[in-house]
Amino acid sequence: MLGPSPLPPPAGGRLIESIEQPADRDIARRLAIESGAPVVRLELLRLADKTPLCVGTSWLAADRFPELAKVYAAKRSMTRTLAHFGIDDFRRANTRVAAELADLADALRLELRPGSPLLVVDSVDTDHRGRPLLTTRARFAAERVELVIEG
Repeated sequence: MLGPSPLPPPAGGRLIESIEQPADRDIARRLAIESGAPVVRLELLRLADKTPLCVGTSWLAADRFPELAKVYAAKRSMTRTLAHFGIDDFRRANTRVAAELADLADALRLELRPGSPLLVVDSVDTDHRGRPLLTTRARFAAERVELVIEG
């Protein structure tokens, strides 16, 4: 007699690295902060069934999210991390999708050959007042995902 099949491990994010750095002009513009203001950059790897799907880089204002990397490492989810900081509701303000070829670092993390196609999603998420919370550049292994964007 066969028992129930085990559930696959949940999809989640793994923190690869974090660093506090000054915001360059582009990141400052996306986050509506001063250029040079401190931001925390999180490098994340997202897996499903132990298969790497996405490498993401997210930037958040350091002064608004103290101990961000530590919280994310424990929560393993940006939604749960933002909830930790009292943000239970946020929305995607804008999204840009493009294609590019994997560089060596992304190829290694995604277990792809360098030059493999990636879907690249640049986005900004805001709080309920429209203030930017984070901006992300996610690189998906194009052969493993399908993006569906609904109105």
